[in-house]
Amino acid sequence: MLSSAEQIDADDNQQFFWTLLIMALVGNMIAEAIKGNHSAINFTMFVAVLAMLALLYLIVASVVESIAIPIAMLVLDAILTVLFLIAGIVMAAKLGVHSCNNEVRLFRSVFVSGDAIRRALD
Repeated sequence: MLSSAEQIDADDNQQFFWTLLIMALVGNMIAEAIKGNHSAINFTMFVAVLAMLALLYLIVASVVESIAIPIAMLVLDAILTVLFLIAGIVMAAKLGVHSCNNEVRLFRSVFVSGDAIRRALD
């Protein structure tokens, strides 16, 4: 059985891994965009970068107890949870695809492909 400090450190390490994965996927979307990105993609990348910085503090604070402020750690974790929830809802709503098998809708999406598709369709 892990102690509470070890459990918090293990949870932060998992959060760091998933944040890194989100950052990589969103970064790939940004890199493949033809002309510009949707603001929801930029917001998601902002949330991932902010979470990385916050998680670095949380991981260090769970090891070095002299810099740990328990209420600040709790509030920071809650803020990150809400921001990731908002980013996930916005990404799902903007994508608007009910099935990944609908390739026409998926690949012609302005959200995924950038502004070039929107200009080409006008």
